[in-house]
Amino acid sequence: MTRHSFYIRVLLLGLLVTAIGNSAFADTVAAIVDPVTAPQVSMNLRHWCPLDIPGPGQPGYPPSGILTLGSTPAQFHVQRTGGTYQGPLIGNKANRFAAFCLEPLQQVSFVNETYTLGSLSTGGTDYGGMGNQRASMIQELFGRFYPDFSKSISQEQAAAIQIATWEILREKVDSNCTIQNLTYSDLDVNSGDIFFNYASNGVVDLAQTYLDALDGTGRKASNLAALTLPESSGQPTQDLLVQIVPEPGTIGLLSIGLVGLLFLRKRNSLK
Repeated sequence: MTRHSFYIRVLLLGLLVTAIGNSAFADTVAAIVDPVTAPQVSMNLRHWCPLDIPGPGQPGYPPSGILTLGSTPAQFHVQRTGGTYQGPLIGNKANRFAAFCLEPLQQVSFVNETYTLGSLSTGGTDYGGMGNQRASMIQELFGRFYPDFSKSISQEQAAAIQIATWEILREKVDSNCTIQNLTYSDLDVNSGDIFFNYASNGVVDLAQTYLDALDGTGRKASNLAALTLPESSGQPTQDLLVQIVPEPGTIGLLSIGLVGLLFLRKRNSLK
């Protein structure tokens, strides 16, 4: 490789890195979540960090050692009201983008909020972010069963996907909000650190069917991201899982970098 080719290669790699690094993240999205009506499910947790609920031996501690909450697993429709992010957010309802919840122990805010747009791994800010392992599992879950948010799905499918997402997020999270290593065999909606019951229309069983299909080899949904709110005691600060379209500038930089690298590789192979 000549020095000239080396410098060109470095420049093209720089374009790729810049495009990936600047791919919308750290932008903001202002939005209002529409109220949703859907059947509730009973969600049970052995650890409920970061909720301020008494621990073992303290007055008010749940006698069974399990916290049970009524939760609404559903797909939300969200009205965009502003923000610095210029690209589209994908939805299947006019003038709305679609979203799922990333914090099963937090409430959804139904007033205008300014969210920070970040990579999926940053979602779940109530315990410091889910990290790459769980983000990868969720990307496979959506890749297999709901890769395109512009398509409509049934209320039962949306509920099952939400329950499966919660299972991935809260299984193997201890009382100190420490995220432990998670394996596919840990994903059981009927037992473990988080489990579900008293749901209608078989959505818990359907969620388990979705989880049973995950093995790390499936297609991963593209452009999933997190809209996060800073944690505030007593305030609804639910993080949202969304699907975005990268901004045109990002796509352009990626295209230039990839085409340039392919051209250099082809030219070098002909020498």
